[in-house]
Amino acid sequence: MQVDPGLGALAGGGWAGAADAPPAIPFSVGEGLGVAAVAWFVAFLFLLLWRSQSRFVRLLRDVPTVPVRGVFVGLTETAGTVVHPDPLKAGITGTPCVHHAWSVREHWRRTETYRDSKGKTRTRTVHGADTVDGGSQSSDFVLQDETGGIVVRHAGAGWTPMTTFDRNVGRDDPLYGSKAPDRTVRGSTGRRTFHESAVPLGVKAWIMGNARVGPSGDALEIAGGGEEGVFLVSLSGESSHGTWARVLAVISWIVACGATVLGGAGLVPLARAATGLPEGPAIAIGLGAGALAWALASTLTWAFMVRNGAVRVRQRWERAASLVDVELKRRADLIPGLVTVTRAAAAHEALVQRAVAELRAGAASQGILRVLAERYPALTADAAFLRLQRELAETEARIAQSRTFEIQSRERLLERLQTFPEGFVASVMGVAKPPPALDAPAPPPSSPARPPRG
Repeated sequence: MQVDPGLGALAGGGWAGAADAPPAIPFSVGEGLGVAAVAWFVAFLFLLLWRSQSRFVRLLRDVPTVPVRGVFVGLTETAGTVVHPDPLKAGITGTPCVHHAWSVREHWRRTETYRDSKGKTRTRTVHGADTVDGGSQSSDFVLQDETGGIVVRHAGAGWTPMTTFDRNVGRDDPLYGSKAPDRTVRGSTGRRTFHESAVPLGVKAWIMGNARVGPSGDALEIAGGGEEGVFLVSLSGESSHGTWARVLAVISWIVACGATVLGGAGLVPLARAATGLPEGPAIAIGLGAGALAWALASTLTWAFMVRNGAVRVRQRWERAASLVDVELKRRADLIPGLVTVTRAAAAHEALVQRAVAELRAGAASQGILRVLAERYPALTADAAFLRLQRELAETEARIAQSRTFEIQSRERLLERLQTFPEGFVASVMGVAKPPPALDAPAPPPSSPARPPRG
């Protein structure tokens, strides 16, 4: 059988072309290792970002939002109205507030020269804006709701304010030079943007921070620091922060996954040089190594995040349960003494009234009493009864709030321990025992009966 020389030449040229085709991964071994190192470093950074955002989302879910009077020591979430007796004034509008930030940016347009890729000098017009004035200020304030108020210390807070002013003006507007220096930057277009954001008085704010005992020692306050280091004063609410954190977590996970794949591609030249395999199997080895490294790193990060989160939730529940014990002990120590004092005051008042009545009756029967004015001794039983009533109401409210906090904390922990796969991971890593339910508190001591007036 004879073969056409033309076809043979064509076939030979085709195979030669296939043999000389450039590799799919155009890296040398050194370049590939450099690409892998940079890609995995980027993946590590975004893995940390994914971890921090995921942890914040879990924290929002684990910590219940309580009324102001239900705030206890430790990480807390609460919401209420912003109150201040002597507020700040916002920089542009003068709005009464507890936090504000403002800026004045002047727009400019400039012509500049540059060299293109061929070395030729060219010109272009660029636009931008420079800040010519601005500032910010914050102060402590009181967060108040229907249950009471609590002081919030502003130091270290992350603010999410509302926009109170945003406007572009020209030179003919009186605002142009009234709130900023009447000077221009190079290439000014004669336009300025005035922006102001603030936390005004009377708005409802959501706060997540560390509750601690204040300097006076008899009241709590919310400030920075604490076990988690989270301190937010937000007008957008908890759901907004949770949504943004979830979006950032998803984006970070996708970027880290892509960077890990690129890092695996950088290992292909090394795999070819070390094993002598063709390019296809070498690519599979490199990408497989990258995928394995990402799966291992992300799984271990997630597992430890689940385990540590369960530990923190359990500690929060244990603290909540101890708060119930503290409030019950306070009731046991305080109320019986008040009841005893109130009973003694009531009995003393009854004796005094009885003695006065007997004296009046005896004197009238002898016909020697001519009444000009009657003055009774000061009696305090009413005040004692009112004080006892207030203490009973406040004590029972404190017990109810601590009990509610304990129940909510226990529910969060049970959710962690009974949800798959988080509960399985927590049990494997030593956090498996569900918390026992607390016994219902005993009823309060009965109030003394008010004796009838004589």
